[in-house]
Amino acid sequence: MGFVEDKRFLEFSARCLFFDRFGGVSPSPFDSLNFSFTVGDKKENVKSNIEIAQKTTGAKEIAFINQIHSKDIVKFDGKNHDADGIFTDKVGVFLAIRFADCLPIVLMDTKRRVVMAIHAGWRGSYLGISRNAVDILKRKGSDPKDIIVSIGPHICGNCYEIKSDVAYRFDRKFIKSKNGKLYLDLSLVNIEQLTQSGIPNKNIEDLNICTMENESFFSYRRDKTTGRNAGGVMLLNR
Repeated sequence: MGFVEDKRFLEFSARCLFFDRFGGVSPSPFDSLNFSFTVGDKKENVKSNIEIAQKTTGAKEIAFINQIHSKDIVKFDGKNHDADGIFTDKVGVFLAIRFADCLPIVLMDTKRRVVMAIHAGWRGSYLGISRNAVDILKRKGSDPKDIIVSIGPHICGNCYEIKSDVAYRFDRKFIKSKNGKLYLDLSLVNIEQLTQSGIPNKNIEDLNICTMENESFFSYRRDKTTGRNAGGVMLLNR
């Protein structure tokens, strides 16, 4: 099993990491660390993969949500919610986002020790989920200057081809035209929402890993029938 980690979070007694597709028990085409129950893999395989990830992180619990391509974000309460973001101040709970091209985004208020993980596809990005994430933290008392952000593996702006029905929803500065096709940079969309909400650009780290280009990660656009990666964040004991 492998993962990529944003080690800035360790300084604040937290872990932010994104698993690759290896080290699990699922067979092809979900090979092998698939975290989704809805793609055709056997439930017992997915449960085993979650247990493997829990051992790797040392988490007391891994908390997933039912992602619905919204801007809705919920507080962790041990229940399974329909939403695209989750936050907590509890130690030992790994907040996990499933992804296979969409953006997994992690936020941490380093002063108040609140962590959040959100899922941003084009719909959630259009609806302003990153803006909503910062607004929620502000209402909880956060100063945006204390928030650090990590953007995990996702499809890049050179690979994310879209049609005109999606393109018209976004400012042209986020779209490039190439060989008669349109491509959307979702990372830039969300970074603008975060910075406009007051988070300094220097606090935002894009890991710059494209799921479509890098076969160490699942990609729906590349493979269609495939598994789902997972990544997120957990507070550690100080």
